[in-house]
Amino acid sequence: MNKDRLVQEINYELGQLRRLGEIAGQLSSIKVAERQSWDSAAAAKYISDLVLGLENLCKRRNVALGRVITEGPDSHQNLLDDFLQDKALGGKLPPEIATRLKKYLRFRHRFVHGYGHEINWEIIDEPLRLLPETVSLLSDIWETWIRELPA
Repeated sequence: MNKDRLVQEINYELGQLRRLGEIAGQLSSIKVAERQSWDSAAAAKYISDLVLGLENLCKRRNVALGRVITEGPDSHQNLLDDFLQDKALGGKLPPEIATRLKKYLRFRHRFVHGYGHEINWEIIDEPLRLLPETVSLLSDIWETWIRELPA
């Protein structure tokens, strides 16, 4: 394992997630009267991207540690389960946050396999509003994991 490269890759992904959290916060704060018709589809994309970012982190970790990356229809669920079961990563999350990540994954599936123009604000309001907090928690966990990696 090349620790320096892994740290660089993890930090890149965390930077992307933090930016995603910032944008989600801005989008969530748009007043109802000022929302555009496409804002809900944009919000759904950002919610879906949270899962993508977490998967990217997990894949980079797995590659660096020489682990097999699962493929196929259950690969998204398998990556999340592996993350949540790892005591140094998702195992540090409170149960309600683990449940939230599972909801984000289900939402991602619905969004990817559905039509963005059919997303209404009531569906995305809560996950979008909670996204910045979720990103912050994930960032803290991954940063701790990086610091504790052996040299």
